[in-house]
Amino acid sequence: MRTLLTMCVLVGALLATGRARAAPAGPGERADQTDTGVLDVTSDPPAHVFIDDVDTKTVTPQTHLELKAGHHKLTLVTLDGSRKRTLGFNVETGQTTRLSIHLSS
Repeated sequence: MRTLLTMCVLVGALLATGRARAAPAGPGERADQTDTGVLDVTSDPPAHVFIDDVDTKTVTPQTHLELKAGHHKLTLVTLDGSRKRTLGFNVETGQTTRLSIHLSS
């Protein structure tokens, strides 16, 4: 009986710990589905993608980038580094935000 009680306490503690870590710390990390949305971004020409000053290590086009709901900053830098554009955007819970950016001179 004592062993069963100890196991129940341990399982409860593990479940509580898992819930406490559900929120993401930044872009690209998995989050609780109730407070996230999706970003789809394309650009002409292709560009490196930075979200909230973090290099996502991806190049446009990118679809289904999961982000925490709220305001974010997108920076696109052309592959040759000659052009850069930064803009703010909002992600709404459960919604997809689509951005198409032209990086012409």
